[in-house]
Amino acid sequence: MPVVAPSFARTVRHPGTPDPQRIVALAGPAMQLDFTLEAGLNLRDAICIPLARAGLEGGTVRFANLPIAALHFLMPALAVDDQHAAFYSAPHAMEEGTVIEYACATVGRKDGEPFVHCHAVWRGRNGQRQGGHLMMEKTMVATSTPAQAWGLHDATMATRYDPETNFTLFYPTRLSDRPTASSGKRVVLARIRPDQDLTIAVERACAAHGIDHAIVRGSVGSIIGAEFADGRVLEDRATEILIRSGEVREGLGQLDIGLINPQGEVCEGVLARGRNPVLICFELVLEEK
Repeated sequence: MPVVAPSFARTVRHPGTPDPQRIVALAGPAMQLDFTLEAGLNLRDAICIPLARAGLEGGTVRFANLPIAALHFLMPALAVDDQHAAFYSAPHAMEEGTVIEYACATVGRKDGEPFVHCHAVWRGRNGQRQGGHLMMEKTMVATSTPAQAWGLHDATMATRYDPETNFTLFYPTRLSDRPTASSGKRVVLARIRPDQDLTIAVERACAAHGIDHAIVRGSVGSIIGAEFADGRVLEDRATEILIRSGEVREGLGQLDIGLINPQGEVCEGVLARGRNPVLICFELVLEEK
């Protein structure tokens, strides 16, 4: 899809030349898995081991109301130089007793090994809500909890260096050159580049595969501040988001998000269509309905 010059009130400059393909997406026969996040495992292994057993190579995982024995995380932050448009905070940790309210994780590969990118919102022991980017190998599951996954058996989200943003990011990647069966419902793995309106980009990912009705299952990424359908506007440059619920029906999308700002504060609501540009990237998994 060709580069379209951004016309947003909120925009940022990236260090590299914009890639002409702004939305990268592939589709295949849908896989769906109900499984359990096992107590005593770190969150990466609690996700990757059951998915590997089921043959789900790339996709997304959602879970809620997960008690955590140890929670380590990063928050979005402004860049300290001109090498990135935004960056991450120093590491933070939460005490035992924290409960993850809801989370979404992209599952793929980094250097050939299982890798998970997860954004979450949680409640501390004092009841305060906060959110951020989970450090999966250090975050420990306290109580076995159900989770759901959607994805593909013949494709994954593999990391590669992105010159435009100067980050290593997930990219939809086929694992086989053999064509897959096209009957039945499909799952779409997609990556959305900067300065694309998030809602419209989700619609375009559906349209590219002839999908009229889809549910957003995977939703890990960032936007530049936020403008909500109810008129609220957040001017924060750096954010991390996940979609609480999202759907495309008859070509039009609606995305209800959870957003984390650089202070770790949580803001939620339905995005205004056409007014919310992606910051670094957005990892998207769609389930055809």
